Amino acid sequence: MIRTITLIAALLCTSIYSETAIHSLDSSSTDSAWTVRNANGSIEVPAVVPGGIYTDLRAAGVLTQDIYYRFNDINYRWVSRENWTYSRNFIVEEEFIQMDQIFLVFHGVDTVASVYLNDKHIGNTDNMFVRYSFPVKSVVQRGENRLEVRFESSITAAEQQYQKQALTYPVLPTCVPDEYRGECHVNHLRKMQASFSWDWGPAFPSAGLWKKVVLYAFVSDVAILQEVTASAKLIDNTWLLQIGIFLEAGKDILQISGKFEAILELDVIPVTEEAVLLPNEPGQFNTTLYMQIPKDKVELWWPNELGSQKLYNLSVRVKDNNDYIYGQMSLKIGFRTIELVQEPVESGEGLTFYIKINNVPIFSKGSNWIPSHVLPEKSADPDIIYTLLSSAKAAHMNMLRVWGGGMYESDLFYQLADELGILIWQDFMFACSLYPTNSEFLQSVKKEVTQQVRRLHHHPSVVIWAGNNENEAALRDNWYGSSSRFDLYKADYIKLYVDTIRPVVLAEDSTRPYIVSSPTNGIESEREGYIAENPYSSLYGDVHYYNYIADAWNPNNYPNTRFASEYGFQSFPSLKSLSEVSIPSDLIMQSAFIDHRQHHPGGNSELRLEILQHLQLRNYETPEEEFPTFIYFAQINQAMSIKTATEFYRRGRSLLTSDGQGVTMGALYWQLNDIWQGASWSSLEFGGKWKMLHYFARNFFAPALVSPSVTTDGDLQIHLISDYLEDKETMLRVSVYRWNSLDPVHQRSSAHTLHNASVTKVFSGNLQTYLNNAGCEQNAVKSCFLHFSLFSENGDNISPDNFLFPGSLKELTDFEAATITIKSVTPGREANTFEITIETNRVALFVWLEASDIPGEFSDNGFLLITQTWKVEFNAKEEVTSEQLKGNITIISLADTY
Repeated sequence: MIRTITLIAALLCTSIYSETAIHSLDSSSTDSAWTVRNANGSIEVPAVVPGGIYTDLRAAGVLTQDIYYRFNDINYRWVSRENWTYSRNFIVEEEFIQMDQIFLVFHGVDTVASVYLNDKHIGNTDNMFVRYSFPVKSVVQRGENRLEVRFESSITAAEQQYQKQALTYPVLPTCVPDEYRGECHVNHLRKMQASFSWDWGPAFPSAGLWKKVVLYAFVSDVAILQEVTASAKLIDNTWLLQIGIFLEAGKDILQISGKFEAILELDVIPVTEEAVLLPNEPGQFNTTLYMQIPKDKVELWWPNELGSQKLYNLSVRVKDNNDYIYGQMSLKIGFRTIELVQEPVESGEGLTFYIKINNVPIFSKGSNWIPSHVLPEKSADPDIIYTLLSSAKAAHMNMLRVWGGGMYESDLFYQLADELGILIWQDFMFACSLYPTNSEFLQSVKKEVTQQVRRLHHHPSVVIWAGNNENEAALRDNWYGSSSRFDLYKADYIKLYVDTIRPVVLAEDSTRPYIVSSPTNGIESEREGYIAENPYSSLYGDVHYYNYIADAWNPNNYPNTRFASEYGFQSFPSLKSLSEVSIPSDLIMQSAFIDHRQHHPGGNSELRLEILQHLQLRNYETPEEEFPTFIYFAQINQAMSIKTATEFYRRGRSLLTSDGQGVTMGALYWQLNDIWQGASWSSLEFGGKWKMLHYFARNFFAPALVSPSVTTDGDLQIHLISDYLEDKETMLRVSVYRWNSLDPVHQRSSAHTLHNASVTKVFSGNLQTYLNNAGCEQNAVKSCFLHFSLFSENGDNISPDNFLFPGSLKELTDFEAATITIKSVTPGREANTFEITIETNRVALFVWLEASDIPGEFSDNGFLLITQTWKVEFNAKEEVTSEQLKGNITIISLADTY
């Protein structure tokens, strides 16, 4: 039967063999430990598996500072240029040796390595996204064994692969921009592309065994259960559950026999099949079980806020002919249907592009996910994953796009997405580059895609596969100077994403759509030979839109697109976050440190220009005085810009222009999270602290929203947006305020039906006339603003309040600093929650509360304060008293900085 030795930590724990036995290496053992050394032996330190070289050197004190501290991405680059060898001894007993088959399995190797067991070369690795299995029956020995994994520097390996490829023709780009402060040719490796740097993150090309290592032993007529897939299709009134079982054995094994059983946590009969399996390729066996479940016995799985996220336990067991269980897995599955709708637009040109779940069209609201840490072993930290995903849910998001320059995320990530109802748009890991298409590379990609699709297949949250990030657009628009060989690179593009990846995806998963790129025109791109003339067409597919010159607070500057899968603006993280990795003299915009943390070419200059379009950044006596205000203003600008864009896209759901644009069904801003403390497009700082943008997202992604805007003709328009699946009767209140008074100069209320899953325009009229009639006759755009509230029939707020500023905030009349004080802080109903009452003597804009060193989130922040008293809640992430919290809160508003 199967015996396993799991090499996942430091030392070997032996146990008495029974019918099955697990020999696990963990940190409490005393036999032998992993070590890692460099090529010349000058460094040799203890190591941890799973782990990586930067983590091990930091733990051993070789790296004396946090890798993110100041300029350590450069100072510690020597680590990436070294070759490293991970090694350990382990004991194997005689009973284990007597098994017919023995395999050494690496679940994650980063990246280019040669593996030696007892000084014999047993195999190589070159793809961090692939599980490697090496037969070692003839090599492993009774008693002590020596395992070595010899890593080649990824920087060196990438350069060598580039040079080898360039003998025929270069695969572009030749390097990243200088501002990235990174390394070249990562596209020649199957490694996290962002590990060589990106415009929001550092270069730390690591090396290590970032997932578990296992030694398996088993008799000749059984195999390792490696994967189980599950997909449900609704046929009439019956769910047909298809369960794929995938096993691995030696390449010389011609058949395996046994019983395959599936048990579902429902009142249905378990499915059992007795079969003799033949390999579909050497060493690879699979079978499929089918289970029929009446529709009325199943509770559907829904995205966030559209229903519950019911999950059912599915257990799969593999037995030998004597009913001995030699393989078992348990999954949590959900029942839902999925469709990507690309159909002709009624009364217009082009095709729709939206997701339909359980036959309900979904407006996709959310963001783009990047790795939570540059080191792979740290990117799966459970606390961080939970913090980030729960923050997405708290902001009413129902979709995240796992971006193609990072990693296929951990099992926990997708499990939490299932539980939280967050749909996952899953890119394959190709981004912003052309890629090789030699046979070795394509075979590696084929294995990668096969394994990852099988691993993620059963998750109801995963709804779409995408071949790459921006590579169709890169080719068409000649980003890397490829136009002189366009036909050659286009052929490579098709060979990789169409001829290699797509057939694997469709063979492994017939339930989800596959699109070749993002952005793409979808079906239209395919009709045009997979590289559309205009991959950014507003009439098809999805669009990535970035414009740092136009007024980002003006909704008329955004494209009417079918699906906005990327759009964004930069800001800096909080002063507290930056202070954790800097010294005081670094904290000015002119410092080498701040320049070093800005990887987007021209980013700081663009950011200052964006700020100056709307805010009055006065001349400070010293750069040190300006810096906190610049951070505050940058976060205001980012929040307002994304608010403007997102509300525009949400209003576009019911828009169809005369030239066929509109019918927008998705808004995923770039980006949700940070990989380090620096300038970026994120709404969550490294570690999970909310920027102003994330507080705004909780409002602009709300299921019901009153959304005002001004047209190019100067008309005020008011739309009611609803994601609810039923109509609601509401009362809309529009108030006009002067900046110098807490009392409105005008109010009007009107009753409206909030129609389900739609957008309704409830008012349109000239803005200047409206303000004049409201009593704002002189300098109306400077002296007045509008405030909007939407109430349910019982008087409760059904939408977040909203606002509209008629003119620039740089020159306002009677706009003076308010005196804002904390009246009280009292404990809430739940532990570590508090109700904070604040008072003001006048209108205050972008009121920003900080809790200093107390981690947590406010119920609202960056808000418009128009009442004398206002209450917000604070959810602390650690134990704290009301007095401590009150003493730590600071408050700033826009007029304080003018």
